[in-house]
Amino acid sequence: EPEFRYVAGMHGNEVLGRELLLNLMEFLCREFRRGNPRVVQLVTDTRIHLLPSMNPDGYETAYKLGSELAGWAMGRWTYEGIDLNHNFADLNTALWDAEDNDLVPHQFPNHYIPIPEY
Repeated sequence: EPEFRYVAGMHGNEVLGRELLLNLMEFLCREFRRGNPRVVQLVTDTRIHLLPSMNPDGYETAYKLGSELAGWAMGRWTYEGIDLNHNFADLNTALWDAEDNDLVPHQFPNHYIPIPEY
């Protein structure tokens, strides 16, 4: 089954992607209810993941201060001080090591890679 994911708002002060995803959600729902055949087929035959605000903490921080007063970094981090753009797990190394050791796909399936403990 086809699948896609759109993520926006990784940095709370970058709001355009958030607004575009919210508009896409509204469009898909409206057109699905109207019976638009292209949208109905897309929604029924595709797994769609839409995340309009990955960093709502940062969005709130940047929104409270306003765009002119906040500066480029305000809203970039979560309340815990994590920059989500630089905090992804390294899943490539685990897969490459497994491929080098001929473990893919029988012992290490490449369609699901667990997040490492480290």
